[in-house]
Amino acid sequence: MGFLALCCLSLSLLQLVAGQRTTDPAEVEALKAIAEYWDLKSWNFTATDPCDGNAPWSAETANPRLACDCMIYPNNTCHVTHFKVYALDVSGGIPEELFRLTELMDLNLGQNVLSGPIPAEIGRLEKMRYLSLGINNLSGPVPPVLGNLTKLISLSFSSNKFSGPLPKELGNLVSLEQLYIDSSGVSGEIPQELAKLKSLKILWASDNLFIGNLPDFFGTLTDLIDLRIQGTLLKGPIPSSFSALTKLDNL
Repeated sequence: MGFLALCCLSLSLLQLVAGQRTTDPAEVEALKAIAEYWDLKSWNFTATDPCDGNAPWSAETANPRLACDCMIYPNNTCHVTHFKVYALDVSGGIPEELFRLTELMDLNLGQNVLSGPIPAEIGRLEKMRYLSLGINNLSGPVPPVLGNLTKLISLSFSSNKFSGPLPKELGNLVSLEQLYIDSSGVSGEIPQELAKLKSLKILWASDNLFIGNLPDFFGTLTDLIDLRIQGTLLKGPIPSSFSALTKLDNL
């Protein structure tokens, strides 16, 4: 067999193997339940595998969107890594089945009509990097298990109806670069543990019922470029430590 023919055969075999990759069956069942609960009629997983790269929901511009990784897992199994249901007016709670997608890295449920609490099961999604729950009607306390998602780069739960203080466990999110919690309903003192978020570049915390003195530790978050804390009950002078925030473009 010639070299060219051998290469063509190898390529064909690789394509055949790639074509046989399918979504983890447990995730397929979870996705079917979510699609039914939120009435996502464009997701037809009976005729098409959820991780089919040619499916209309896999495109970067699709909404709702699913995207998967099929290359790093054994046994020709694909796992859902990106999930977007954005500004589609879906209502009800966040279904438990969503937290069976444990390989998720990007979850965007922003600008819907979701209500009820953030389920504690969200702490299972430990590979999450981007999490957006903003502009909904979510309520209850902000769950401390969010502190389990230590790979998060961006976290948003702005414009909701939460209550109570920010959990100190958010200080575990040391990779966080963006934190959007404005108009979220939280109250109380800003936890000292947030001083550990040294990678933070954007912090929107305005229009909440925060109390106490303006935190001195903000001045140690020297990568900040955008800090918004207006419309709160914070008091006291602006700490001199703020002079170290030399990268700020917006205060």
